[in-house]
Amino acid sequence: MIKNVKANECFDILKAEVSSRLIDVRTSHEWQSDGYADLETLGKKIHLISLTNDDHTPSVNFINQINSLDIKPENKIFFICRSGMRSLHAGNLLYKDFVTKEIFNVEGGMEYGWKHLDLPVSFNND
Repeated sequence: MIKNVKANECFDILKAEVSSRLIDVRTSHEWQSDGYADLETLGKKIHLISLTNDDHTPSVNFINQINSLDIKPENKIFFICRSGMRSLHAGNLLYKDFVTKEIFNVEGGMEYGWKHLDLPVSFNND
C-alpha cells in the first residue's frame, strides 16, 4: 500500500537518504507556470515525469519513463503533484508490479504541502 507523507518529512528523507527520489507527475505547463521542488541544496535533481498530457489524457510514456530511472528495491520513491491526487494515483498505478514497495505520496502536493511549508521551489531545470 502506498503511504502518505507530509512534504517536510519527504524533504527530510530526501536529505538523509541518498538513494531516495522525488518524481513530480504534473504536466509541463504546471512545471513552467507553478515551479517544482528544488532539491539542489540536497545535491539531487527532481524527476519531472507527467502522468497525464496537458489535455489531461493519460501519458503513454509514463511507465517507460519511470522504468528508465533504474530504481532499486531499496530506493524510497516520493510522488508529488499539485494537490496530492495524481501522485497518489501514480503510486497506486505502479505499486503492484514495481521494483520497490517504498512508495510515498506527498500529502497536499506542491500547492498545499510543499509550498505551504516554504520548502524550496525552482522554475529552472538546467
